[in-house]
Amino acid sequence: MQEKAGDAAPFQVLNLAGATEFLGDAQAVSDLLQPLVTSLHKDIGDIEQALGASDMPAVARTLHSLKGFIPVFCHAEFAAQLLDIEKRSRSDSSALVQAQVQGLLQALRQLVQEALHFLQQAQR
Repeated sequence: MQEKAGDAAPFQVLNLAGATEFLGDAQAVSDLLQPLVTSLHKDIGDIEQALGASDMPAVARTLHSLKGFIPVFCHAEFAAQLLDIEKRSRSDSSALVQAQVQGLLQALRQLVQEALHFLQQAQR
C-alpha cells in the first residue's frame, strides 16, 4: 500500500505524512489506526459524559490520556490545542472551558472519520 500525494487531501486533523514518518510506513499507520478509532469512540463518550456532569477533572484525565497518540497522528496545531485545553480544564471554571472542549470533540470526531476513511482506502 503506497501513500499517494492525493491521499492526504481529505484529511484536516489526521496527519498521514507525520504519522508515516514517525511510524516508518503506511502499513504501520494502518495497523495502529483501528485501535486508535476504538479508543477514540470510548474517549469521546467519556468526555461527553463528564461534560454533562460538569466533571472537569474527568475531562482533564481523558484529555491527558489522548496526549500519547495525538502528536503521532495529528497535525501539530491540533496537538497544541489539545494540550492547552487539557491544561485549562484542570484550572479554569467549567463554563469557560466547555465550549473549547466541545470544539475539541468535534475535531476528535473528525479524526475518527478521517481514520476510517484512510482504513477503507487502504483495504482497496
